[in-house]
Amino acid sequence: MGADGVCQELLEISRSAGFQMSEIFDVKVLHPFPHYYLGKGKVEEIKVFLQKNPDIRGVIIDTEISPSQQKNLEKAFNIKVYTKIALIHRIFAARARSSEGKIKVAVASLQYELSRLSGRGVEMSRLGGGIGTRGPGEQKIETERRRIKQKIAQLKRELVKVNRRREVQKSLRIKKNLPIVAIVGYTNAGKSTLLNSLTNAHAYVEDRLFATLDPTARKAFLPGIGSVVFTDTVGFIREMPETLIDAFRATLDEINDADCLLEVLDASDPSYPEHHKVINRILQNMAISCRPKIIVFNKIDMVEPVPVISRDWFDDYPVVMVSAEKKIGIENLIEMIGKLLRNNRESLNITVSYQNLPQIEKEIYQHGYIENIEYRIDGMVEVHCSISREATGRIRQLDFSS
Repeated sequence: MGADGVCQELLEISRSAGFQMSEIFDVKVLHPFPHYYLGKGKVEEIKVFLQKNPDIRGVIIDTEISPSQQKNLEKAFNIKVYTKIALIHRIFAARARSSEGKIKVAVASLQYELSRLSGRGVEMSRLGGGIGTRGPGEQKIETERRRIKQKIAQLKRELVKVNRRREVQKSLRIKKNLPIVAIVGYTNAGKSTLLNSLTNAHAYVEDRLFATLDPTARKAFLPGIGSVVFTDTVGFIREMPETLIDAFRATLDEINDADCLLEVLDASDPSYPEHHKVINRILQNMAISCRPKIIVFNKIDMVEPVPVISRDWFDDYPVVMVSAEKKIGIENLIEMIGKLLRNNRESLNITVSYQNLPQIEKEIYQHGYIENIEYRIDGMVEVHCSISREATGRIRQLDFSS
């Protein structure tokens, strides 16, 4: 991602965390300084700027620094210093709505806090006593570490109960052989808006980073396929904190159950090639297996002219242009999804008696879609349907002819 893209991302992060950016200092640090991370000259430059602008309430640094470096910068600036990762944790905490989301964010924040304790241990140990003794600094940090670990263990026990309910819901979907389409993408690319357009639902939408943390599943009807489950997932970002990836791994693992992925890219953002790399890098790092995929360029109503995209840039995956908000290109996308899903469908012609028709209809609609019904003069009914390959054996074994 270029410098402009990095700055824009930091602007979005700060805005989503409730801050308004006043000034950006472009700093190239080849060899970080132990005391401040930044060089003394740059620290002094920022310090003078802050003195001239007393209304500024914080400084955000777009990298991860040690706790002691953060403390030294706060002392030099006489103002609060935030790292980008700390802000992302703050955003996640504000966005989580379900009990599952809140627990996961709390676990991630505590794990991040735990990782920062080791950096504080050096300075706290200076409070220690004589040789061979554990000073009050070390004792304090051990007590704090123990407290955090106990809290994490408690939250994880609660999460196990919540995940059991999720597994039950997921197993019901799989048992019914409903096709699953997972929507993935960079944060703020319009995934929730696309979910709403595809399913005529009303998932939470906001023009901020990480507006959606809790996975959302909606069922919709696709011609020639039948009922399909669309799932929205948490958005990705450059340098996603490991603590948050671990926390939301179970959510993203649902992608492995998907029959098709929709990778959503913001056509109005010049950084979309880098966003595509970030998305695929995170999926590969999480060992999420490949699935049939459609590259969805969203927000084309904000671009003039509409860019010409080559499939070669995206490993020959099909590419479609849409505006989820204006519902431009949605029919084309639905047709493309149906085409991919039909690769796992099979057409069947079944003959049943008229009195058994309601039973076979119910069975078919659990696994697919009835294309046509023909009533014969002998009282029998011809049912032409399309169902998942996994269910064809079961449907053929049923005897509804008498």
